[in-house]
Amino acid sequence: MLRRLAIPWIAALTLDATPLDMGLLLVADVAGAACGALLLGAAIDRTARRHVMVLADLGRAALIAGVAFAVVFDHLAFWMLAVAAAGSGMLTVAFELARSAWIAESMPASDLPRRNAQLAAGSSLSETAAFALGGWLFQSLGALMALMIDAVSCLLSAWCLRGVPATTPSPDRTSHRSIWRALQEETRDGIAAVRSEPSLRALAVIEMLLAAGMSLAGTSYLLYVTRDLGVPLGWQGMIFALGGAGALIGAAVAPALGQRLGSRRALIVGLVLLAAGTACIPLAAPVLGLAGVAALLVLHQIVGDAGHTLHDVHDRTLRQTLAPPRALARVDASLRTLAQVTTLVVALLGGSLATELGTRSALVLSAALFATAALYAAWRLGSIEVAPPV
Repeated sequence: MLRRLAIPWIAALTLDATPLDMGLLLVADVAGAACGALLLGAAIDRTARRHVMVLADLGRAALIAGVAFAVVFDHLAFWMLAVAAAGSGMLTVAFELARSAWIAESMPASDLPRRNAQLAAGSSLSETAAFALGGWLFQSLGALMALMIDAVSCLLSAWCLRGVPATTPSPDRTSHRSIWRALQEETRDGIAAVRSEPSLRALAVIEMLLAAGMSLAGTSYLLYVTRDLGVPLGWQGMIFALGGAGALIGAAVAPALGQRLGSRRALIVGLVLLAAGTACIPLAAPVLGLAGVAALLVLHQIVGDAGHTLHDVHDRTLRQTLAPPRALARVDASLRTLAQVTTLVVALLGGSLATELGTRSALVLSAALFATAALYAAWRLGSIEVAPPV
């Protein structure tokens, strides 16, 4: 979790990155996943989920330790951060695909919103702890300690997965064809499943709009907060930590709201809150003073992250219930790949936009994209609600 802060901070403060550099770093984070997610999904659908999660954790720990090694010996270069971000992005996607498929296979459909909300709450707690300490650790102990703590957390995650039951992978269907050709065919099956289901198609469009907004924010947010607003790193860590509190709120209300409104309408509410919270960022300005700036950034973290988590819980639930059981990871991977390709394109354009027009303009456009996603979801999903799964 700390690498989400440490790597951009290293780029911005140690390597003097430009907005375009930050965009390239974000591109690197999703490039490996964008290129491999579809085949990863097909492979995960035929592999024990726990094994995938353990290997992903070990791989992330190794990548983070490699960056820390370069810091120790003063050989760090921007391309090393890019490589680490790309590898970490692919491994994170593999972990999340396997985890989501494991939950869908192991839990009754009616229990999925609650379980997904619990997962979101656990993630927000770890985010709160990491972000609350991350800024101070980076500021007082440097990049090395922040990276090493994150590497250790990945190892601990792999160790904790020992007690997770290994679900049975799909039966082997490669007796008359190569594994590579089988994976290609199964990948196409996942794409076809998304195209054939109207609700999954709508989720795909929403995912791309959110990815575009997140990508724009990713190229500009840290630069805007650090350089334009002058918020100290320690304060940043504490502000970011409140995003974990917002996520906890979203996770806490998600099951009840889903039961009352249905997953589709609850997802729309989450998108509205996300757009409203994100709009607080460009409203922050130096003339407000540090206290005023911090108040708006805190409001963004609480409202925006609550909405984002609320959306994520019900988006994940819809994916798990609408996808064919044998193609859980492939459908998820298809949707993620659309988002990752969008992120790649917009990160490059966003870096150029922020360089030419300023980081604040990019953040305004980010909030507008989230609002568009909410309007589209209300149009395509709001008028239809299936009965809760039983």
